[in-house]
Amino acid sequence: MLLSDWYLDRQEKRIRAAEAAAEAKGKAKGIAEGKAEGKAEGIAEGQAKVYREIADWDRRRREAAARGEEFSEPPPGVTQNGSE
Repeated sequence: MLLSDWYLDRQEKRIRAAEAAAEAKGKAKGIAEGKAEGKAEGIAEGQAKVYREIADWDRRRREAAARGEEFSEPPPGVTQNGSE
């Protein structure tokens, strides 16, 4: 093996190692971004669900008031005995 062959082989190994490291770093970054995006979507879905529950509760409350009935249902998120 000539010195030039050894040097080229060594250089190729370094290039492959750098490419593998860059790929791993890219995957880690992609996973982190995916988790952050998923978390944001989950929070948005949760907020939308709560808003729908509140709107439904308010609609039922207004309908009961229009009929002259007493409305004793607690708002969403509040239990009857006040515990969480």
